[in-house]
This record gives sequence, structure tokens and C-alpha cells, in this order.
Amino acid sequence: MTDPGTGAERELLRSTARRLGLQTALLVLGCLLVVGAAVLFVVVRGQAESARLRLEGAVHSIDDAHDAPPGMWVAVSSPRGLSVTDELPDSLPDVELMQQVAQSGQDVWTTAATDVGTVRVLTGGHDGTVVQAALDPTESREELRRLMAALLLAGALGVVLAGLGAVWLARRAVQPMVTALSLQRRFVADASHELRTPLTLLATRAQLLDRHMTADWGSATPDRVQHDVDGLLADAAALTAVLDDMLLAADARSVDAEPVDAAGLAREVVDAARATAAERGVAIERQGADRAVALASPVSVRRAVTALVDNAIDHARARVEVDVTTRDTRVLVQVRDDGPGMPPESAELFQRFASHRDDGNGDGDGDGPRRHYGIGLALVAEVAAQHGGTVTATAREDGLPGAAITLELPAAP
Repeated sequence: MTDPGTGAERELLRSTARRLGLQTALLVLGCLLVVGAAVLFVVVRGQAESARLRLEGAVHSIDDAHDAPPGMWVAVSSPRGLSVTDELPDSLPDVELMQQVAQSGQDVWTTAATDVGTVRVLTGGHDGTVVQAALDPTESREELRRLMAALLLAGALGVVLAGLGAVWLARRAVQPMVTALSLQRRFVADASHELRTPLTLLATRAQLLDRHMTADWGSATPDRVQHDVDGLLADAAALTAVLDDMLLAADARSVDAEPVDAAGLAREVVDAARATAAERGVAIERQGADRAVALASPVSVRRAVTALVDNAIDHARARVEVDVTTRDTRVLVQVRDDGPGMPPESAELFQRFASHRDDGNGDGDGDGPRRHYGIGLALVAEVAAQHGGTVTATAREDGLPGAAITLELPAAP
């Protein structure tokens, strides 16, 4: 049976489909606007050219105003007198201009104000007759209105259909990703079950061996044997920690977020890390707000803050500070240390297997330093991405030596 995914994953699928549908609809809308503008431009240019040809034909052929075609205003001055069409605008005819054209014999283009707007007027003559003509723009404007209404209707229908189609296609396209996430979770669960059991048995046997040695030999246990047993216990614990990091880093699914007090969580992480910090001679302090509620998964955020604190303790010389603040609609968890600062390869800090720790500072088994796998900060980046947040690594803002890594999460409403 296919895993339907978490509620956050289902919402992510729906929001992705809606976003793609909206983007597709906007793209189609943009294309339609360009096409519509081009169509209107061509139509307007065509109407203007047609009007010019009609006016020129009328001016050079009409002998009487009653011969004017429909939709045209005409005034004709001939030896028989002046004749005009019905409903001629008050601004026409321009008798003075007609007299000038009669004397020059040249066609003249002008404009005239009418009740329906400004129109172009052509005044010209032929065979001793002067004709002044203008087109009534009402018909052409109605044609443009009908064309624009048709374009708007077709465009709106096209945008809606394109958006709905894109949503449907996006859901079908993204669904395999959800299925892949489900398969990944199943693999992670199986790997966790198969690997944790032998690791637990190994750690248990090592502990039993240590107890038997203490019971049988007491303080006479050979140093080399005790050293190897202690190393075996440390290696089992280290391998378990590496496995935990690997499993958490491989679990790329989204999470079901809930309100979580990041300040209180950071305080618990700091309290738990005090013993480790004390062993390394590092003082650790929690600063900032007493309460900062983020919208996140408590388990994931705790693991991320723990990874940041562990990383800071590994690098710090004497002090680590964990500062929790709120800024607008975000909760910021910043972990500062007084170590060597940011490495030149700081852009790779949040990539897997990109560890820049000084191996000489690790706790080994006596045969060499502990190897760091560079998974902790990659896990922090994964947690930030899952919650719609960010993680950044910078130099300290106070100018002191060291580094500051800030985990930014959305605040709860």
C-alpha cells in the first residue's frame, strides 16, 4: 500500500500544484496580453489605413454630398453651391480651408472636434469641386469593443483552463516524488531496524565484557586489555551516533510542524551539553529570550540545535554562547564560539562529508583521532529546509574571534 505521506507532504503537494498552476496561468495570461495587443495594433492600423483610402476615394470622386457612403460626413463645394450630409458636426465644414484648397489644388489633412471625439478630416478637390470628408468613428469603435470583449472572454477562459490543467498535470508530475519519499522512509526504517539491533548487541556485549573484567580481575586488569575494551565501548557509541546522524540526514521528508518553544528547547540542549563542554574546558551559556515559539517539529529542531552546539564545542577555545531571539515573523537560534573562525571553505559547511574539524581534538580510541563525517551541519541545513527556514554561518557580529551559525525558523502565529 502506498504511503500517503505526512500532512505537511500532502499540503506541499497541493501547494506545489497550485503554485505551478498559478505560474502557468500567469504565463498564459502574459502570452495572451501580448497576442491581444498585437491583434489590436494590427486591427487599429488596418482601420486607419482603410479610413485613409475611403476618404481619399471620396474626396476625389464625390460631386454631391448625397453621394457620400454611410458613416461618412461630407461637405461638397461646387459651382452649384455648398451641399453637406445630414448630422454633419458643428465644426464642419471649414469653408476657409475649402477655399484655400480650391486655390492651391493640394489635399490637406486636418482634425476636427466632434461630439464623438476628434476625427481626421481630408480636404481635396477634383474638376473644380472641393470636397471635405471625415469618417464617423462610432462604427470602428464598436468593432474594437466587440473584438476586445471577445479577446477578454477567450483570454479569461484560456487562463482558467490553463491553470486548472497545469494544477492537474503538476499533481501527476509531483506524485512520483511523494512516492519516492515514501519508499525512502521505508528504506530508512528498515535500515534503522537492521543496523540498530546489531549495534545494540555489540554495545551490550562490550559493557558485559567490561563488567566481567572488573569482577574477575578488579584493579589487576591489564592496561592494554582495559584500554581496548574502553575503545570498543567508545567506538560502539561513536558508530551509533554516526548512524543516528546518517538516518536523520537521509530522511528528507517534510514534517508536521507544531508550536515549539525554541528558547526552552535550547536551554535543555545547553544543560545536556554542559558535561561534554566541561570535559573540554569550555563554558557554555544560554542567552536571549526566555520564550520564542517557532512553528516546527520539536524532535527535528532539538537535533539541529544539538548539532550546532556539538559543532561549537568542538571548535571553541573556552566559551560557547547559544542566543535565541525573535525578529518579525522568524525565530533565530544563534550559536557562537570563540574558536578559529570561519574556514576558507565556509560555503561547503552545510554539505555532507565536508567536515572542517581539527581531528586532533577528537576523542579517539588510542590508535588515532576520531574521524568526523561532516553530517551534523548538513543535518541542520536539512532541518532548516524542511521547515521553510535558513541556516547561515558568519563571523561573530561583535568582532571577537570565532564563528556564529544562525538557524532561522518561522515563528508560530
